[in-house]
Amino acid sequence: MSLPGILPGISAGEADQFETALKQFVDSRDLPLYKMMSYHLGWVDKNGEPETATLQDRKHGQLLMLVAASAGGHSADALPYAISVELLYNFFLIHEDVQNANTERNKRPTVWWSWGPAQAINAGDGIHAMSRVSIFEQLNQKIEEINFSNIASALETLDNATLNICEGAYLDISYQERATVSVEEIIGVARKHGSLLGVTAELGAIAAGASAQVASDLYRFGHALGTAKHLNMDVRALWPIDGNDRTEVQRGRLQSKKKSLATSHAIENGTPNSRRRLGEIFMKRVLDPADIEAVTAILEETESKKFCEERIGELFQEATQALDVAGFSQSDNDSLLKSAKIIVESD
Repeated sequence: MSLPGILPGISAGEADQFETALKQFVDSRDLPLYKMMSYHLGWVDKNGEPETATLQDRKHGQLLMLVAASAGGHSADALPYAISVELLYNFFLIHEDVQNANTERNKRPTVWWSWGPAQAINAGDGIHAMSRVSIFEQLNQKIEEINFSNIASALETLDNATLNICEGAYLDISYQERATVSVEEIIGVARKHGSLLGVTAELGAIAAGASAQVASDLYRFGHALGTAKHLNMDVRALWPIDGNDRTEVQRGRLQSKKKSLATSHAIENGTPNSRRRLGEIFMKRVLDPADIEAVTAILEETESKKFCEERIGELFQEATQALDVAGFSQSDNDSLLKSAKIIVESD
């Protein structure tokens, strides 16, 4: 199986092992609901027929495996946790597509566009439930091999992260109709979403049997990393790399008037004229392409892109410092930081 976007430090064999385990876990259930999940995850077409051309990156699961290996764990022990965070991430994506009315993701129609929003919500909720079931799968081992404390800690960590993600989505949506949203409020939303990579790194430590202190250090590493990624996704939406066209997901976020660090900076630091122009644009019900270009022109005037890049750089440094405290080898640190850079810069 040829997989795209393998993180540094993950071999092709390890990536294939994870993809196979993830697919087998989802395919273990027969209701067409699970075919919808398989479609979203890129394995089949809308009729449930194999469509391997749509294989996707698995950065969350792979990062967890890297963290677990760095903390002295084994890939087989990490697999249930890696499956869990990958499914949690996709729960968020399916619901986000409904919330932002995204009709396309990964160059294919989204689940809600193909089956309707009601069934998409079912699929998203189902994937979330399966992210917890994956951790419970360890109960199928011999009783003497089960670490009940690890399972309990993992579930608590996973559920707290899910709540943070939902809180972030709530705030993100509630800010849509507000003309003025502060920089700190946007950072708050990003930090909520940062919990996704925070739990990824922490579960990697739990899978490896690392100490509570190391798990805490790794949560801070992943949390700063996830916060930076969220902020950078908005930068990439406003200023696509190399003049590329915006994706459907990027357009959906901008047209639905989701606020970003750049727009909040411009509102707080722009001239009265630029603030008035932004306010007039955000008073519209939905933004069209001309409105988006007008917004980016104002953001250039206020040097808001530079401000965002500096804040993202500070968060990456915060992640680096948290990783240093964890006490890994230099080679493991280098591999994790290379992967972290790829994750932050990805769409």
